[in-house]
Amino acid sequence: MSITTTIESSILNSLRKAQQDYLRHSNGQRLNTWHVSDFVSECLRKTYYGKTYPEKFAPEKASIFFLGHVVHEHTPLSKINELTMCYDIERDRSVTPEEVMSLPYNDLGSIITGTLDDLVKVGDTFVIADKKTYNGGGYYKKTSPDKSYELQLNIYRVLLNAAYGINAEYGCLLYLDKKNNLDPTPIAFELQPVNDTKKKMKEILKELRTGDPKPNPCWLCNGANKKGEIYCSYLDVCKQEGRPDE
Repeated sequence: MSITTTIESSILNSLRKAQQDYLRHSNGQRLNTWHVSDFVSECLRKTYYGKTYPEKFAPEKASIFFLGHVVHEHTPLSKINELTMCYDIERDRSVTPEEVMSLPYNDLGSIITGTLDDLVKVGDTFVIADKKTYNGGGYYKKTSPDKSYELQLNIYRVLLNAAYGINAEYGCLLYLDKKNNLDPTPIAFELQPVNDTKKKMKEILKELRTGDPKPNPCWLCNGANKKGEIYCSYLDVCKQEGRPDE
């Protein structure tokens, strides 16, 4: 092996280690509850499998998450950012992260945790803002919010209202194009009434608790993309357990 090849390999290994170390530090301690990301997945069976057959973090995936973490950590949009909140869906009450850490495992089954990116005040209006990176390449631009992200911000509204009594009537997704210098596209929209979202959260919790959530064949597992990639590692077990035809 030549000296230049050795140098390149060493530098690449250093980069990967730095990315992994950064992600470990940024993630902090994850509470052993449901998380908002669990409830907004386009396939709840994938969420269920993720809880039943948890996967270890793959080091080779560090670069995928690295940019998103850097963007979130270094671009606060307001003084209130990266706000972690917990909420008991069944008891309809806020719980602090500190309280959650002291609860026994059997008492965590109806608690959901979420970390709000930014709470921005525009005039007299509170807005829940969330940054999302995507691959537009400068050719494709977001024009409407993804349904899963809409639900995510609506759930944040519930948690925020329960924890701090703040009624955020609007949400704004700030899409950043990774392939076009993080070109920003903000998309604002009115959030759903709090009680409607609470009802939706109870329905999702009930379905996850059945032990057999209905699968939803979609972009996660249909391979309908340029690279033909599958983004759900549970496809095989899902097929074995009765995944319907698309």
